[in-house]
Amino acid sequence: MYMEGTFVVAIRYYGHKVNLYLLHDEYIEVFYNHKLDKIDRIDFLNTAHSRMKFYLDQIQISI
Repeated sequence: MYMEGTFVVAIRYYGHKVNLYLLHDEYIEVFYNHKLDKIDRIDFLNTAHSRMKFYLDQIQISI
């Protein structure tokens, strides 16, 4: 992700810092837990999720 992906934006979401990356025409979310200092989850962006409003407030995403 860090080597081949392009960082797009970061948001705060329920105790996580969520980094959004673009990798080969797919958006990927990386959920980082600051309290535990670890990545909890890596997943494809679900454009139907309510989390989209946090991204759309900051950037324009082509979907």
